[in-house]
Amino acid sequence: MGHRQFGSVIGVSRTSLAVAEIGYDDRDYDTWLATLTQATARLDVLQTVVSELRLLCEREDVVQSRQVLEVLQRHGVIT
Repeated sequence: MGHRQFGSVIGVSRTSLAVAEIGYDDRDYDTWLATLTQATARLDVLQTVVSELRLLCEREDVVQSRQVLEVLQRHGVIT
């Protein structure tokens, strides 16, 4: 009986895969790729900003909000 349940699970998985594949086309891939590319670019900017802010905090005893805002503006995080 345990074997039949296992076979039933495999059947559902195959059906789900087939349904998922029907809705796939090149536009989906292009959209996914564009989203991933944009997210990667934003992550790179964020990593740069965090690194600059960390260095600023290491160099200065007191960091003014003006200095933080300058870093954020320089990288286009805020306008």
